[in-house]
Amino acid sequence: MTPHPSSRPRAVRGPLRLALAVTLLLATFGSFAAAFGGMTACTSENSCSVTDCAPCATANDWFMAGWAGQGLLLLAAGALALLAGRRIRPPAIRVTAMWLTALSLTLFAVTTVLAQRSF
Repeated sequence: MTPHPSSRPRAVRGPLRLALAVTLLLATFGSFAAAFGGMTACTSENSCSVTDCAPCATANDWFMAGWAGQGLLLLAAGALALLAGRRIRPPAIRVTAMWLTALSLTLFAVTTVLAQRSF
């Protein structure tokens, strides 16, 4: 017997909301704040800009790679939300949402550290 359309599996909502919130936050405000702070430190420390010195250009590349990765993870979280709305494999969506959250946090930390260590 299929559940009524208005009943949503509670076990999926929590992890999915967390995945959407974390990826949205890190793809927007987190990426901006990390890049702004990191690039400010790089340009102040090296007395140059992104275009005229290699350390700051490398740092900028790492920040942009992290931002692009977060954007892709945000799209994946949106796709999970669509699948959850259609009730397609809720247990798999729950597990994937938890992995997506962990991956988003890891990607943010790794790319930020790599950018900071490049100058």
